[in-house]
Amino acid sequence: MQLDAFSITQRGGLEGVDIYITVFKAKDIVDRYRIDRWTMDNSEGYQRMPSESRLKDRRGSPVRYLVREWGCFPTSILLNIKGDVRYVKEKDLGWFSYGMLDTGDESFWLIDGQHRVEALKRAIERNQDFEDYPVIASIMKLPERFDEMMLFYIVNKRQRSVPTDLVYRHLQRMLWKRGKQWVMDFEGSKGVRIGLATEVVDILNQSPQSPWHGRIQIVGERRHENHIVSDSHLIRSVSNLLRENILKGMPVSDIARLLIDYWNAVYQLYPECFTDPQAYTLLGTPGIQAMHMLFPLIYSKCIQENRVEEIAMETHLEKLMGKTPGHTMPELQGPVDSGFWSKTHGPLIALSTGRQSREALYEGLVEKIRLTEEG
Repeated sequence: MQLDAFSITQRGGLEGVDIYITVFKAKDIVDRYRIDRWTMDNSEGYQRMPSESRLKDRRGSPVRYLVREWGCFPTSILLNIKGDVRYVKEKDLGWFSYGMLDTGDESFWLIDGQHRVEALKRAIERNQDFEDYPVIASIMKLPERFDEMMLFYIVNKRQRSVPTDLVYRHLQRMLWKRGKQWVMDFEGSKGVRIGLATEVVDILNQSPQSPWHGRIQIVGERRHENHIVSDSHLIRSVSNLLRENILKGMPVSDIARLLIDYWNAVYQLYPECFTDPQAYTLLGTPGIQAMHMLFPLIYSKCIQENRVEEIAMETHLEKLMGKTPGHTMPELQGPVDSGFWSKTHGPLIALSTGRQSREALYEGLVEKIRLTEEG
């Protein structure tokens, strides 16, 4: 395909990036674009499936906008070509040039503009006049999928919203590709923690020894009856846990092993909650957050005893089952058993998902362990 195009080089960092700016007829782009979507089988992808709710013919959708409203897409879509392109300069104006861009038979990888292009496809199905709709495009020539992912991340995360669960996967890939220091420079310590937490959660989900094995719904995965929680929920919780000094510098595999032992200890105390998770809040927001907040205390006690193992963790967690009539919170004066986590008759503090309630629950559990040890 030959296209009239402007060529510019943008230099904002250490290297310059060449960009070709052109205009397609809609029919030419909808026939040749491809999207690199993240799935369980394509973990190097970086986009989600388009949202059908955004493409229905209703107020606010790009399809309705095109067919029935103003119908102007003034911003360019962003494409990448991995193969060879040939650009013949016809006029050089110094800071940009004008010429002919020959893309051959190469596919156009759509980095940004998925919903606009999908809307154009549906508009063409309704009215063939849209085949000639002019689509402004910026074309780049980036050799690596990682480079595409980075641009997608920058355009969508830093300039406008992108689903959080997919951002977590982007940060995980950045760690794989560039390492901790690079991610630290790019997104700070929070970005590093999220990338590491994503690794930990994947191990929890994949290890046959883990009580979470196969029970975490990964982004892009169809929900099934074994799923208890989304990966993003656990990633956020584990990311907060990684703030703790006691875990800093520890390899991801060791952190995951400790959490597998810890959650197996929790399982031994509350098997009903794992068998029927929907009836209890232990494996929902209140319980997961409280248990992860409690982990450093249990782990430190095991270190002091030189018994960092599942059975030792269970011994300390069993103290939650004791009666503590002197507890400052009436809800925690009795045993914290499976009934405490019941959605039908558990106390409000075990049901609430707000931050203050979670912190109060954690502080109450710590007090209960202390009182049991003293008593």
